Amino acid sequence: MKKRKMMKMLKTTKNITVTGHSVIDDTNAVYFRADINPDGESQIRQSIQDQSLYDANKQECRQDFTNFTKEVYEIEDQKHEE
Repeated sequence: MKKRKMMKMLKTTKNITVTGHSVIDDTNAVYFRADINPDGESQIRQSIQDQSLYDANKQECRQDFTNFTKEVYEIEDQKHEE
């Protein structure tokens, strides 16, 4: 049986990562993260860092997430214009 030659090469990609925090009284209530790949596909996530602080300030935290998402959309749109 003949051994097959393996081709090896490095493949890299350039992604954009955007992070943010919803901060209440100098404490992080929620952490936001978005990853945008070169094809313009993105993932947007949030992670509650302080549940009781989040519960007491849901309106503000949700508004921060909305604002964060809008910023991510702007970056996505810039990528499509390039």
